[in-house]
Amino acid sequence: MNHSDRGAALASNIWTWYGQEQYSKIILVGELGPALEFLALEADQQRVAIGCCAECNLWSHHLDYLQHFVQHFPAHLAPQLHLRLQALLQACETLCRQAYGVTLEDNGFEHGQWQPLRQGAREALEMLGWPEVQKHMAELTEDCRAALRKWPD
Repeated sequence: MNHSDRGAALASNIWTWYGQEQYSKIILVGELGPALEFLALEADQQRVAIGCCAECNLWSHHLDYLQHFVQHFPAHLAPQLHLRLQALLQACETLCRQAYGVTLEDNGFEHGQWQPLRQGAREALEMLGWPEVQKHMAELTEDCRAALRKWPD
């Protein structure tokens, strides 16, 4: 099974989960996709997308969602993806902790250590099956959030 086959299988589960009212899984995927999309961008695009306070926004708008997915999505549903995301998260955490003398405000996204993270994010997007579900996920994620607010566990 290649990466896209595994991803397509996970993506196809979105509609099954929706029908089974497993909204939290859909929300995790819906939050993860845009976070990976950001990580996959080239440095100049990341700098524009991150806005002011890049150091804070990197976590609050992107890496927190990656971390949340790794911690809360059932690993057995996508073991290869889960391992890839764990490694990506660890690499991001390591890079953020390193003092390499360039802040993100100075466009530290251009630092060479970001390139393998971009590639890892691109591969994870494929494994996730994001291209197959991307156009539906923002609306679907909001629907799931609304359903959880309406019918809390």
